[in-house]
Amino acid sequence: MGRARQEDTPVDFREYLKRKCREQGISLHRLAVRCDLNQIYFYQAVNKNKENPPPWVLRRAAPHLGVSYVEIMIAAGHLTERDLKDYAERSGVREREREKVGV
Repeated sequence: MGRARQEDTPVDFREYLKRKCREQGISLHRLAVRCDLNQIYFYQAVNKNKENPPPWVLRRAAPHLGVSYVEIMIAAGHLTERDLKDYAERSGVREREREKVGV
């Protein structure tokens, strides 16, 4: 799977994250606490880094934001809709091959 470039992401991730926090009624600080992350690290990952937070941070954050891991990975630019389509197509081929051999 190729890594999506930031400019391919239609919504600024920081704005997306802030909106999701507002929808859940929590601050970014509270999100960091719930994710068991160092608040300084989280603040820098969200506000100071040029790159969006890494997948392991997003995996922790997703349930607290009421979104799926896949949704937040797409919003952060780590996955694209094309990545998912390619994966689904390859998975379907593998599944059909397994059915043919009776596995």
